[in-house]
Amino acid sequence: MNRRTRLLVGFIRRLPRPDPPSQRYLAGLRRELPQPLARLVLGRVAPSVRMSEIHIPTQDGPLRARVYRNDGDSGKPAPLVVNFHGGGFVFGNLTTTDWLCGNVTARMGAVVVSVDYRLAPEYPAPVPFLDCWRASSWLGEHAADFGTDQVVVMGESAGGNLAALVALKWRDRCRADPAWPQLSQQILIYPATDLTLSSASIADLGEAPMLGRRQLHWYGRRYLPQGLVTSIAHDDPQVSPLFASDHGDLAPALIIAAGQDPLRDDATRYAEVLSKADVPTRLVTFPEAIHGFMSIPMFEPAAREALDLIAEELLGLVTR
Repeated sequence: MNRRTRLLVGFIRRLPRPDPPSQRYLAGLRRELPQPLARLVLGRVAPSVRMSEIHIPTQDGPLRARVYRNDGDSGKPAPLVVNFHGGGFVFGNLTTTDWLCGNVTARMGAVVVSVDYRLAPEYPAPVPFLDCWRASSWLGEHAADFGTDQVVVMGESAGGNLAALVALKWRDRCRADPAWPQLSQQILIYPATDLTLSSASIADLGEAPMLGRRQLHWYGRRYLPQGLVTSIAHDDPQVSPLFASDHGDLAPALIIAAGQDPLRDDATRYAEVLSKADVPTRLVTFPEAIHGFMSIPMFEPAAREALDLIAEELLGLVTR
């Protein structure tokens, strides 16, 4: 880990984790950084990218989403990429993924829509997934309005979990309705796929930088509060895509893992399950990278390598 990353990680790990967290605490850490500061800390977006916001209608009310379009669009077909941010289902916001979404748009000419789903503990499982599914479903129905008939889901960490769950639900809808378009790709970036926390890497890297076993348990208590009438078990396929009874017929997957991440084996185990189900799967691990590295490209060089990988994968999708 380089010195700049070490300083950032040291600051983040000193942040308090009150149990339970107050509304003031949650609001403070969820607040989006002003754009000039965000660009300095989280990375710049290519100047050709235009950002706007829409509200996606759902049965529980509209969901805010950020749309990224490229002024330099070549006019060639490109997919609609639906993105879900990370943050342990508790934190995170649209600004934290501006660099990733904006530069995917700049590289590909693709339209990216990043969804601002509701967060725990105010909205525990399965609400974040339901938000993401309803937003994805609406975007799938309106893909032509974005100039494409191809839809991709993408997410980091908790967002990778949600993207995997959306891919499963999308597959189920295709089976029930042959007229429903197939999902073209799922891009899962250090996803949490087993919320029982039973991956060996969680024990091996329990004190890893940025994210450790203690923090994982803290997030879990917010997202899956036990004892409620509607409580969901940690191995329920509604929250742990690894435990789905059937992984067949899923969209091809690009899975990105970080070598110094407690969730590393969540990524590798899910890649193995998909491969066994004959889902075209590409797993790439960045051995020295830490959890969350795609959100801190100014600190972690692996972020730019992973961006190249994602752009390459999406370019292959367009040219198939």
